[in-house]
Amino acid sequence: MSRLSADDAPLVPRTGALYYKGRMRTFVVVSHTVPLDGDFSLSDLPGGAGRIDILCRCAVETFLVSHGIRKDAVLHLVIRDRLVITLRGDRLRHLNPDERSTAALLRRALTRGAELATDDEIASTQGISVRRAGLAGLLQEINRAGARPMLLDEDGVLLARSPMPEHPAFVLSDHREFEPEERALLASLPRVSVGPRWLHGHQCITLVHAELDQREAGWKNGYG
Repeated sequence: MSRLSADDAPLVPRTGALYYKGRMRTFVVVSHTVPLDGDFSLSDLPGGAGRIDILCRCAVETFLVSHGIRKDAVLHLVIRDRLVITLRGDRLRHLNPDERSTAALLRRALTRGAELATDDEIASTQGISVRRAGLAGLLQEINRAGARPMLLDEDGVLLARSPMPEHPAFVLSDHREFEPEERALLASLPRVSVGPRWLHGHQCITLVHAELDQREAGWKNGYG
C-alpha cells in the first residue's frame, strides 16, 4: 500500500452502525511492472514477469475459501495504466492456490489484451476478461456501477471502526508507491486502514474479507 498525507483525502466518518450486508466486494490492484504483452516465463514470476506473483497472491486471497470460490467478489488488475484484467467470482473457474497456474491465467489474459485494437472487453478464460483501460477509466466505471471506491492506506480510519457502503471497492498498489498521477486520482477517496503496519497487498485483502465476513455474520453490530 502507498501512503498519502493526512491532507490528501477526507476520512471515513466515524458514525453509523458497523452492520454490513453487502451485495459485492471489489478490489482494485494497480500494477506498475508486469509486462503488457505477457511475454514472460512462468519459472521467474518475481523477476522477468514483473512481480506478477503479487497479483497472483491477490487473486488467490480475493476469491479462494476452503473448498470453494467467493461468488460476491470482483478483482480488477490495472496493468501499467494500459490494460485492465477483471476476475469475477460468480463466473470464475480453474483458479488454484498455486501462483504458477494463476500466473498462466493472467498471462493468457495479457496475451489476448495485446491483440486488442479497440476498447472492447474480451474473455480470456471463464470468469476472466481483459480490456484496454487505465485507472481513471476504471474508477469511473466503478462509480457508474454504484460501487464506492475506498483507498486502503495505513493512515486511514481503522476498518474495524468504519461504516461500509453496500458495494465497497478497495484500491491498493503493488510493491511500488502510487505514481503522482495516480495519487491525484485517488486523493479524494475515503481512506481505510487494516492496521498500523505496512502489509503486503494480499494480506490486506484477507483482513478486509475477515472484517466484512464478521459483519455479515452478525458478529459485529456496533462500535466497540
